[in-house]
Amino acid sequence: MTLTVCGLLGSPFVRKICTQLNEKHVPYEIESLSPFQADDSFTKINPVRRIPLLKDSDEGDDFILPDSSAIFHYIERKHPEPSLLPDSNADYGRALWLEEYADSEMASKIGMGVFRSIIFPQLAGDAPDMDKAMHFIREKLPPIHEYLEGQIAGKTWFSGDAFGLADISIAVQYGNLAFTGYAPSADRWPNLRAFMARVGERESFASIHMKAARFFADMKKIEIDPKEGL
Repeated sequence: MTLTVCGLLGSPFVRKICTQLNEKHVPYEIESLSPFQADDSFTKINPVRRIPLLKDSDEGDDFILPDSSAIFHYIERKHPEPSLLPDSNADYGRALWLEEYADSEMASKIGMGVFRSIIFPQLAGDAPDMDKAMHFIREKLPPIHEYLEGQIAGKTWFSGDAFGLADISIAVQYGNLAFTGYAPSADRWPNLRAFMARVGERESFASIHMKAARFFADMKKIEIDPKEGL
């Protein structure tokens, strides 16, 4: 049996699946795949041209599954222990909602607004777009931080009593924010920062996060005056 995660470690969605597999101690391989450089055959596999893709040799050479949500639940079904989904119906529904919130709202504001403005120009040899990134940090991200600050208040994990789907989905998005040099203020959002510290102590998350961080280590980062309270 060979599972292969296709994509780039800079993608939070790729690291979402790697973190899941690490938690389950399921061996896997990583195959580099850039959606920006892939040919038309990639479109036939995934018409929205996004990563990751999953290959599973148990299902044959033609089996290729796109989309991190589909992949996550496929892996949960194939490797159910330890489960990364809550037991109760209410917590399960909550986990699905927070995964969707992370994959859509967080990804659009963090990924498209901040990460791409800082990282992508530098990959092309240009200066980062600090003005655009700071606009998103000042105007678009505080409502996200506020919402999640309230959701994690008084709890260790976002949904249920154990680390799982919701936590991974949220943490990898904030991981991409960290690559730009920015993290939400610990004074303003202490619950959220404490949550990220707990996640950072997990080998399943930290090992793959640090591998990705090396790609961005020498890039220019965001610098924010602490007085802004961001």
